Amino acid sequence: MILEALRRDLRYSSRALAWNKGFNCAAVLTLARHKLLLHNHMRVPLAIAAFALAVSAYGQQQRISTGQPLVVLQDGKYGYIDHKGQLMIKPQFFWATDFEDGLATAYVCGRFVSVDRSGRIQAHRIALKGELVPSRRDAKIGFVDASGRFKISPEFDDALPFSEGLAAVKIGMQWGFIDASGRHVINPRFDNAFYFIEGVAVADLAKQFVLIDRKGKVIARGFDSFLGIAEGRVLVTRRNDFGFIDFNGKVIVPLIYDGAGGEFEGGLASVSKEGKWGYIDTNGKVIIPFMFDEAGPFYGGNFAPAKLRGQTGFIDRSGKFVFPLPYAYSPGFMDGDIARFWTEDQHFGYVNESGKVIWGPAETPDHEPLPGWSDEDRLKSCEGFPESTRSLVASFPRIGE
Repeated sequence: MILEALRRDLRYSSRALAWNKGFNCAAVLTLARHKLLLHNHMRVPLAIAAFALAVSAYGQQQRISTGQPLVVLQDGKYGYIDHKGQLMIKPQFFWATDFEDGLATAYVCGRFVSVDRSGRIQAHRIALKGELVPSRRDAKIGFVDASGRFKISPEFDDALPFSEGLAAVKIGMQWGFIDASGRHVINPRFDNAFYFIEGVAVADLAKQFVLIDRKGKVIARGFDSFLGIAEGRVLVTRRNDFGFIDFNGKVIVPLIYDGAGGEFEGGLASVSKEGKWGYIDTNGKVIIPFMFDEAGPFYGGNFAPAKLRGQTGFIDRSGKFVFPLPYAYSPGFMDGDIARFWTEDQHFGYVNESGKVIWGPAETPDHEPLPGWSDEDRLKSCEGFPESTRSLVASFPRIGE
């Protein structure tokens, strides 16, 4: 039930998946609120954890590259700043997402539109060039291209976006995988299935999570959960203990840890033992000693968020604090040279690699409403726009709506 609800929230949408980087998006929020530090005193429901893995995995492809505009919320309106903190697009939108490949999505006059770096509004881009995305027709789901034309006919009961050339699809009560031609590469036999990352994927087979290869062969089972895939390693748990396996199912890092901060990033992963956090390499060697109260991932390879004796900030790969920063949660430098952070009072900001806060703490951008947009939302999304913009938005073709 929980898992299906999460699927409905995130099923098709790059708009929703973009919020993987930390904004309040369904399963990801569940882990974000717990600082992505999973341990045996704080059990995240496995259905949520598994789906968060899927979203996180797909989100690896969505990370912002250095220089992309950064979304902000000011006086209830969404706009964009550059990586120096200067406004690029004034706050004017009722709701908007991060930029991806040169465009962001905004909600204007009751419709989704695309916004370029200059702030110009254009018809909503539903897919990148050469990309296929899930789309519903009546009660069935297929895949459309950027023009909105079905390239894979709507014959599925559910579907997830493509990852590494394969997409999980549901027929009846079973999940399998298709390729970009619509051919079944892995026949439906799973109770649930997620995204491929580095050639492997998590699936649910007979009420047990398993790791499979691109042919559907089960390569690992017998673990309570699979919580992260990166750099040839998979974070696994068994009876509240954490460790890592390789893509052959071999245990590389023994399940001896009380918690883990996620998958490997930059060759390091944070793990906890007896209440303290440190970092290991992909072979399990301790690189940074167990001394931190909290420790996050080395996104980008250089700096990681950490907490020591009540002080929060970012450390380098030697474990030395490079700058302090008061925060409640930060996922690290997922935006290239910029990291996002949240304060105890739920405010939001951006900080650069020099430790300079370029925005905030200020209002926190939010996800697309889970129940959908209300009539009041549709009216408010038009406020502040001239008649020429309203007419322009009304003239856009209704592709994928």
